[in-house]
Parts: sequence; structure tokens; C-alpha cells
Amino acid sequence: MPQPHDIKITVTSALAGHPYQHDYAPQVTAASVLSDTLTAFGFVSDGTTRYYLFFDGHEVPPEATVDELAGHARALHLKLRTETTNG
Repeated sequence: MPQPHDIKITVTSALAGHPYQHDYAPQVTAASVLSDTLTAFGFVSDGTTRYYLFFDGHEVPPEATVDELAGHARALHLKLRTETTNG
């Protein structure tokens, strides 16, 4: 059951058929949200694809907390982006 101070995170991806939704404590980092999202979507890094979260027109730094991103909001919508690198 979510705590009153938790922030509802929704992550969408063009590669996933449904969004990932979870309530997170304010101090949880974007890196943790990204890791959970990849697991939920069943995405595995193959060494040529970089996954990252995108919010408000910018890449989300891994060390940013959900509280920093959400501000006064109690919900946050992030996008999962991919970048392919040629090895």
C-alpha cells in the first residue's frame, strides 16, 4: 500500500505495449526507477542499446530523486528512451 508521501511514477515507452506504474518514496533515484522499468518491460541491455529516462524535454540524471523531479506534484510521467550505439 502506498504511503501518503509516495510519488506515483508512470513510465511509457514506444517499445512497450503498456505503461509501467509504481509508487516510489521521494528519495528513490531515477537509476532505481529505470532499473525497475527495464525489468517490468522485460528489456535487457545487450551492450549496444542504452536506456534512459526522459522528462520535460531532458534526459533524467541517474542520481536525481523522484522528489526532485516531481517537485510539489504527487505524480510523475517519464518516458523511456533508447539510444543504439555501434560497437
